[in-house]
Amino acid sequence: MKHPNVKLALRQVLARIFHIPAGTFHTLNGRAALPRRPEFGRSSSFALPVHEICGLAAILLLAAASNSPAADTGYVRLLPNDGNNVYPATNLLRQWPAQGPKELWRSTIGDGKTAVIVAGDRAFTSTQTGGKQWALCMDPATGKTLWKTMIETNENHHQVVGPVTTPIVDGDRVYFIPYESINGDFYKICCPVLCLRASDGSVLWSEGEKFVSTEGAMPLIVGNTLYISSCSRECVLAAVDKMTGKLLWKTADPDDVGHPSVFGAGSSLTYQVVGGIPQIIISVHRNDNMGVNAETGQALWHWKLPTPVGSGMVSTPVAVGSRVFMSAFESASSWGICLDMQVKDGKIEPVVRTQSNKLQCNAYHTVSIVDGAVYGFGMGDQQESLQCTDFETGKLLWEQGGPDWSRKSNLTVADGLIFALTKKDELVLAEANKTGYKELGRVNPGIKLGVQQQPTIFNGRLYLRGNDTVVCYQAAADSTVK
Repeated sequence: MKHPNVKLALRQVLARIFHIPAGTFHTLNGRAALPRRPEFGRSSSFALPVHEICGLAAILLLAAASNSPAADTGYVRLLPNDGNNVYPATNLLRQWPAQGPKELWRSTIGDGKTAVIVAGDRAFTSTQTGGKQWALCMDPATGKTLWKTMIETNENHHQVVGPVTTPIVDGDRVYFIPYESINGDFYKICCPVLCLRASDGSVLWSEGEKFVSTEGAMPLIVGNTLYISSCSRECVLAAVDKMTGKLLWKTADPDDVGHPSVFGAGSSLTYQVVGGIPQIIISVHRNDNMGVNAETGQALWHWKLPTPVGSGMVSTPVAVGSRVFMSAFESASSWGICLDMQVKDGKIEPVVRTQSNKLQCNAYHTVSIVDGAVYGFGMGDQQESLQCTDFETGKLLWEQGGPDWSRKSNLTVADGLIFALTKKDELVLAEANKTGYKELGRVNPGIKLGVQQQPTIFNGRLYLRGNDTVVCYQAAADSTVK
């Protein structure tokens, strides 16, 4: 099984069937191996010959297709559950013309910072117009609004204008989190969680009392459980039934977090299985990171940055094997740190493997790790730069300095390509390689990006969310755009 596209396709098929991140499936000696899953029990890890599991996958997908509603579009999240900011797109354009990629459409939808995600024939984001916050569903090919559902009667003007938390899709359901706080106090965040029907935007369930969410942090789903970064010392993480919204358990954070107000930071949740232990990794404002047993809610470990980030971590932890990469930048706090999750006697201890206050110190960007290389932003010898570092050693492989880049910039990686946003609000295409920076094109979309949201890529299209406008570009050849 040597062809990378075959491997990728198989990972995606299995990810949908077994409801796990595609990156957690691997092949070894011609056998397909799946990790342990909380809902399957501790002895659930197994392996089958690849040809057998391919046949099983085909049978299960056919069965699913015949019994599932048309709106069932699988599990879609801005970042996969492991946090790694890499899109599984293929056959993308390797060069852009001088004027940039072909623009397919643009639409002024209102204020907000949520990215555009696509599931099947529907695109989802959220927005703020007319003094209210809305869930928005669009045609991904044209930008036409398919439905719009009000999800919050108040506006958000904290840090940015409009909703911040990107929705996630699971089958025929899409989960939205608008911004809300108590009496406008941004230290008292209490964002409600709403589950909507993907086909028409009708509300299936909503909750804002038994549990609430923090701002910016995307929840994640494993099996039938929706995990939510929450907003109090008594509950920094909530586990709920994804179908009904019933609270299953909650996790407190009794540690000193460096601030009297305790709530989940803007960093999204990450899922990792290490030593057979499934854990949810959560960052807590102002300076605490913790692992929580995904089955029981028990706190497994706490770890703090060497210096706190004033607003808390925004960059999401990325899990690769037993390691977790964390990034942070604000004012004097600037860190890129790789931890090794070491298991001994059934307990997890995070141990620093590499650490730098200049390399991969990202304010908003969640690092992209591909083929042992880490892509992001940091501080060079003279100025801020786009960087590529070695995941194993933490050493700098190359950097591109200049006026384009900032530790507050954003990017994503797909199909061996970097899609990066500059300080001038331009979109740049470059090679993702270990040898040096090679630019392949750039375009000025003519919209204000403000605090940059990363581009998203689905079905050969690239979506760029600005302060109030979405622009869609053709990112693949005509024959591969769906």
